[in-house]
Amino acid sequence: MKRLIGLISLAIIIMLAGCSSKKTNETDESDIDLAKASQEITQSQPATIVAGQQVNEYYFTRSGQHPEKALVNVINSATQTLDIAIYSLTHPDIVAAIKEAKKRGVSVRLITDKSQVDGKSQGEAAKILGSAGIPMKINKHSGLMHLKITIVDKKVATSGSFNYSKAASTTNDEVLMVMRGEEVAKSFTEQFEKMWNDTKGFETIEKKIAQ
Repeated sequence: MKRLIGLISLAIIIMLAGCSSKKTNETDESDIDLAKASQEITQSQPATIVAGQQVNEYYFTRSGQHPEKALVNVINSATQTLDIAIYSLTHPDIVAAIKEAKKRGVSVRLITDKSQVDGKSQGEAAKILGSAGIPMKINKHSGLMHLKITIVDKKVATSGSFNYSKAASTTNDEVLMVMRGEEVAKSFTEQFEKMWNDTKGFETIEKKIAQ
């Protein structure tokens, strides 16, 4: 009997050791995967992560991944709607892409920050877009309109620290995230609509190139 109990105890110990070893191996593999993903993000090619029906792309300025080009590509893909809420908008290529979207028949709306729109560079950008017939609003609440988002056709949304400026495209530590999936785009659109229809917090502005 004692011998039988001893054998059973030994078997249990072996089983537990096997489970522990398996768990350790799984953890090691997970650590390797995370390290690999981190390494991919720092390389010149953007990192792409697929989660269900959601595809996320990450573009880091200082890694040479050109977030401004990625954003222009997103804007150029718009066929129906283009909603933008951006703190700083001065990059000529991005301004041109927004104007071109309006020209090809896309419904474009822009929200920006009151403290930025009267600056020289952003003021000029606002005049170009206003002259193209793009409706614009600024915040009149006490805080900043500090969002950096673009929503295309209610299917693609962008966010991140990336302002639409040359400094953000070249010298700053910035990231642009492109999220391709209707679920996230829908949430972003709902927030944009709340801001656009909030007459207490936002007001329409008229900016046009002098004739």
